[in-house]
Amino acid sequence: MKKEGREGPRYSFPSSCGRKGEVLPKKRAEMPQTQTRGRLKRTLWTLGRSALLFAGIGGLLSLGGCWDKIELEDIVFASTIGLDRAEQPGRLDVTFELMNTKKASIPIGQTAQKEPNVTYVTVRNTTPIWARDIANTVVTRRINISHVQTIVIGEKLVRQEDLFITLAAALRDPEMRRATPIIVTRERAEDFLRENRPRFETLPYIFYRFKLNRWKDTGTVPISTLNEFLRAYSIRAGYLVTFATAQRGDHSDGKDDRALPGELQIEGGGPVEMIGSAVLARGKMVGSLTGYETRFALLLGNQLHVATYLIGFRDPVDPTYYVSTRIQNWEGPRVRIDVSRDIHRITVDIPFRVEVLSVPSRVDYVNDAGKRKLLHESIRKELESAFRQVIRRAQEEFETDIFDWSRFALRLFPTWEDYRRYDFPGKFPRAEVEVHVDVKIINFGKTVTTQEESPEPKMRW
Repeated sequence: MKKEGREGPRYSFPSSCGRKGEVLPKKRAEMPQTQTRGRLKRTLWTLGRSALLFAGIGGLLSLGGCWDKIELEDIVFASTIGLDRAEQPGRLDVTFELMNTKKASIPIGQTAQKEPNVTYVTVRNTTPIWARDIANTVVTRRINISHVQTIVIGEKLVRQEDLFITLAAALRDPEMRRATPIIVTRERAEDFLRENRPRFETLPYIFYRFKLNRWKDTGTVPISTLNEFLRAYSIRAGYLVTFATAQRGDHSDGKDDRALPGELQIEGGGPVEMIGSAVLARGKMVGSLTGYETRFALLLGNQLHVATYLIGFRDPVDPTYYVSTRIQNWEGPRVRIDVSRDIHRITVDIPFRVEVLSVPSRVDYVNDAGKRKLLHESIRKELESAFRQVIRRAQEEFETDIFDWSRFALRLFPTWEDYRRYDFPGKFPRAEVEVHVDVKIINFGKTVTTQEESPEPKMRW
């Protein structure tokens, strides 16, 4: 038998090489790698089983949220809510405009086309919270208000009751959206909703959605929402709300945008007129502005979100005609407020870029520098007169800041308590207000141009 050497018995090592470079058999070198793969497979198998177990437990827990599920067939959506003053003090008459969603989902020719587009339910002497449950006594489906497009409020209610107190209860409902637009009507909100029959829209909720886009195009109607009203109310500022009516009268005085709802000389179209704004102060309606005045009020507060808008100025040479222009609203006004004195001072610089579209009087304003200067001064004076009239009404008639200048004044005080002690809203009727209008006539149409610029002052910023 062969004896062992001095080095003793030989042992296997993890590597493929032994001592002093001795090469081990191939199978013996692969054994540790096989063991490592086995351990990795067992670990992955254990993790997979654990993941499946946790996924199963999570799925079982998630099924517990189905106990309050609601099928779409069990819901009817309210597109509009109307609020009116009730006979009992402290109560309201609430009107729901419930839309028939089948009209929007079933093709024409089905039996649903014979059903009404909307259904109106009015609950008398109630509150916005109770009204929905009471209305369900005559409505088979659950009334959902998460898709309300507009809140319509009668003028009598807004003039006699604090609108914040009226809407505070409705805000407690989690389905009520704060971005919901609000409209004040000259008649009762119930009558407005029942008489509103859009000509081109099957469902009324589309009517309010399209109307909101038209307000953004013209600027003669403010874009009023529930959230913005609450913000203005919290800082004791005035607020402009959309004014409308469904009772169109027969007026022959020829008013254009210098009119209130129901005063326009217009024939045809839908039954609803929306122009101008209702002025709210301390939660109540204290007056109204025409469409013409509303546009200038929004300009003073940098709230006119219109790129361009059309306006007519009286021809200074022949006052019988009006010069049609397009105003480019690319630069907002600059508002400066000085609160270092007891009676603050407000200075507003407003740029106007005017594009003359037509001159019906055929006066040559293009080649005659003197007449062009006369037109420039006439436009500037007419704009300044319009601004002074709106400011005078705000300070003397309404006695409230309807231009949202309180928003600019808040930045000048380090704390809310300092702002309240200064009492900016209370001092507004006595404030000194200056408005500087910078007018520049950029062109007189596409085909006729002039080498000489209009004599306008340079911009201040």
